[in-house]
Amino acid sequence: MRVLQGGAGPAGGNEHQVFSGRRRPSRDRLLCLCFGLGTGLEEANLLLKGMGHAPICPRLKRDAIISHGLLHRTPLAEINHKLFIENEKTLF
Repeated sequence: MRVLQGGAGPAGGNEHQVFSGRRRPSRDRLLCLCFGLGTGLEEANLLLKGMGHAPICPRLKRDAIISHGLLHRTPLAEINHKLFIENEKTLF
């Protein structure tokens, strides 16, 4: 789980503050974490809701791309590229 080790990966090294409750990560940061941990759509939505963020809504173009990526275990860099191509805000 590279995303949790010493700041490596897209989460950027604030994981200890998130898990200790000292920080509330953004929705995008949590989604990056989900991709890094290899969670599915259901787990990602549970995490988002548990942290006070809106769940993934596939009716929104950006969320549909993210949802597809989680369902098909698409690498985060590829999802970011698809978001960029579609003129949607990237995750990082």
